Amino acid sequence: MSFRVYARHVRDRDLPFGRRYRALTHAVSRYRPLGFQGTWSYLNTAGDLRNDETALLHALEKLEASRTVWLREIESFADRRRTEKALHRRTPRQAEVRHVLGHRWPGPEGKQAVLNEVGRLWAVHCPALFPDVPAGSKGALAELDTRLAGCVSAYLAHDGHLDIGRQDALAKCLPELRRHVAELGRSWPLPQAFAYFRLLLRTAELIHNGKAQETGG
Repeated sequence: MSFRVYARHVRDRDLPFGRRYRALTHAVSRYRPLGFQGTWSYLNTAGDLRNDETALLHALEKLEASRTVWLREIESFADRRRTEKALHRRTPRQAEVRHVLGHRWPGPEGKQAVLNEVGRLWAVHCPALFPDVPAGSKGALAELDTRLAGCVSAYLAHDGHLDIGRQDALAKCLPELRRHVAELGRSWPLPQAFAYFRLLLRTAELIHNGKAQETGG
């Protein structure tokens, strides 16, 4: 079923409350701007979704508001692509594709939603030990790990604020980290390293996408 059908089920007071709750989980499976776990985690800040109707409906409103903004963005992106194709620019800008399709929270609660998810991911990443990595990449990966840890820690410590210097540093780290993660993904004997740096990449991209959204760029 579609997102809209599940949203109607969430609001339907003739249905058992447990079914309305499950309908919200299915709606999140249809629209999950932070991934399923991240989106569900943020919606739970609305209250006790399993038992409180007010919280359940508030969570749905949050999700719908974000989805409405995202659909408008997708429509605008499609319009721009049609114009660009007419001018024989067949390949979209990679940065724009990453922004439109990447993990973030479109809409007015974007900053708080991303802050919540970065905090959740960082709580998983921080206790993890630096993994075994290919010897030739160890120095570069250790440096990326340290530099990005400083950026993420500053972002969380300052309630989602990041000075221009750290924003630039984070943006400069991303292409190199993406390359290393792709290489680690092909190195099947090192699954812990791939998981470790993929999570670091996900966290850094969330901050980068969120900041781009705040500035409209």
